[in-house]
Amino acid sequence: MGHVIIVGAGPAGVATAFLLAQRGIQVSLLEQETRFDRVFRGEGLMPSGVAALEEMGLADCLAGIPQRQLDAWDFCIEQKRRMRVVEPQGAPGQIPTHLIHQSALLKAIVERSQTFPSFQFYPGWQVQSLVSQGDRLQGVTARCGNETRDFTGDLVIAADGRYSRLRKLAGLALNQAATQFDVLWFKLPAPAELLCETVFTVCLQRQRQFAFYPSWDGRLQIGWIVAKGQAKTMGDRDWAEEFAQASPKSLASYFRQQRHQLEGPIFLDVIVGQAPKWFTEGLLLIGDAAHPMAPNRAQGINMALRDAIVVCNQLMALGRSSVWPRDRLQDALQAIQTSRQPEITAAQHLQLEEWQKIAFFTASPLIYRPFVTLATLLGRLGLVEQAWLWQQRGLRQGITSVTLEG
Repeated sequence: MGHVIIVGAGPAGVATAFLLAQRGIQVSLLEQETRFDRVFRGEGLMPSGVAALEEMGLADCLAGIPQRQLDAWDFCIEQKRRMRVVEPQGAPGQIPTHLIHQSALLKAIVERSQTFPSFQFYPGWQVQSLVSQGDRLQGVTARCGNETRDFTGDLVIAADGRYSRLRKLAGLALNQAATQFDVLWFKLPAPAELLCETVFTVCLQRQRQFAFYPSWDGRLQIGWIVAKGQAKTMGDRDWAEEFAQASPKSLASYFRQQRHQLEGPIFLDVIVGQAPKWFTEGLLLIGDAAHPMAPNRAQGINMALRDAIVVCNQLMALGRSSVWPRDRLQDALQAIQTSRQPEITAAQHLQLEEWQKIAFFTASPLIYRPFVTLATLLGRLGLVEQAWLWQQRGLRQGITSVTLEG
């Protein structure tokens, strides 16, 4: 069967490698790092992401890693909780959001893939250039230490993230949306009362917008929204005091007392966009390389897993052949983009719309004060909780149907 070189061992890369190797396709997975641990990796598996892993037969890999299942979403405005949304779970078909150790999940999937004779993993190999013959890409040249070698095959899949080196080497463009925010990430040991249940808490004031949750490791992950391009001009702040000013009063003193334990900030440059064309002769972009996502509702990992399923479906439809016909392979790559693009476009629209609402309600005191009053009144009505879940359904369950075939 065909030979696929996949560059990047993030969610899109490892999931695609697993599915293809499981079906007998030769897979070489290259990753420039030697370890899966990163300073920052998305941790939120929405119901759509959990369902995708179950479709792949990787539910046991998910069950075997450190994680927490989300219980509720709290929305705090001016230090008071105005609304709580209970995470749907327990009923048939209702999958809760999982907060996972992503590095452990990636490692587990790679280890499962290594049981297939058609899979080879190359950690520590960094792509240097593309290998082409005429107008067709045949592979990549990569380096590990003092060794350089060519990896050639029928198809190269670029799963190397939002700053994709392969996308740039191939001359494929990325159209970026006009994002308004970046994010600063912090970590802090979680107080005992926040470990009794797992709640994603959103805190809002006009000048302070952030969210936090207890992660799989017993620490709070805190994401602070900052205006686009302003992170480097903020200077040294007493961040613990900033959190205390907008947190529920029961937590304000904890932030102040634990300021010496605070880690961060880590800067996340928020990029949202799409490549107009996800492929060229012999190369396919997937995951953030094709469509970098905003961090809200952790769409990066969830969309990446769904990408992997569609890639597998289309490549397996080419049939069992030692060489894939060029015209049929190009048709398959076009079908992948055609299938995935509507969901990606809609999800990015929902993400950006959410951020635009924050910007609108906090732009002026004349808008913000009535917003606080209205949020307080509506937050007491159970219908608002259901309305929020309904509005979020696309980011939670997915927007289009994605099912593994065969």
